[in-house]
Amino acid sequence: MELYRTIDKRKFQKIHEAIEWNPKSQRILSFVGAGGKTTLLYALSEELAQMGYRVLVMTTTHMRKPEENFYEYHSLPELKAGQVLTVGTTCGDGKIRMPDDVRMDVLCEKADVILVEADGSRRKPFKIPAEHEPVLLPETDLVIGVLGWNSVGQKISEVSHRPADVASFLQKNQEERITVEDMRKASFDEGGICKNVKVPSCIIWNRWKKEKIEIGKNFPVIFCEEV
Repeated sequence: MELYRTIDKRKFQKIHEAIEWNPKSQRILSFVGAGGKTTLLYALSEELAQMGYRVLVMTTTHMRKPEENFYEYHSLPELKAGQVLTVGTTCGDGKIRMPDDVRMDVLCEKADVILVEADGSRRKPFKIPAEHEPVLLPETDLVIGVLGWNSVGQKISEVSHRPADVASFLQKNQEERITVEDMRKASFDEGGICKNVKVPSCIIWNRWKKEKIEIGKNFPVIFCEEV
């Protein structure tokens, strides 16, 4: 995996380095935005586990149930150093959700860092949050917003989660194509993917093509190659 941070023109091989993760002050990280969140979240979890951290993965909405290392909330064991576990409540259709009676203080005793999928997009690479989104825990320390660079040049109707909401936000019709400026608006304007975020945040534009980086380099984002 290769990442490129535009603000200082640096390349990275690790997500935690690119986002400048601080293990002392950033224990709960929430991923919001469009498609690619789950893949990036689990890639980061493996990085942190390799560093010896106890890593817990969960969601405040719904996410795919992993095939292994998943536990229901009340069956969650003590984590070992370098271990990644996912916790949640099974809700059918191969999905999990946040347990109704979850206590974050208990989870923080079991894990060194908790990675949270706090938004849904049905795997579409572009979205604008609905009124109730994103679903951020009050304890969140860092928010990572994700959009798909592969949205650029594609029709809103084809690559967006809830195309009508996206078209309304961008003041376009659903058959118009997404531009780099639209990516900027969705990333940084009020009402975009980091809506109502009061803690530090960063933006990852996922699935970028190296030959196209010049047209997006003027925005304070982290480009991530396709994962």
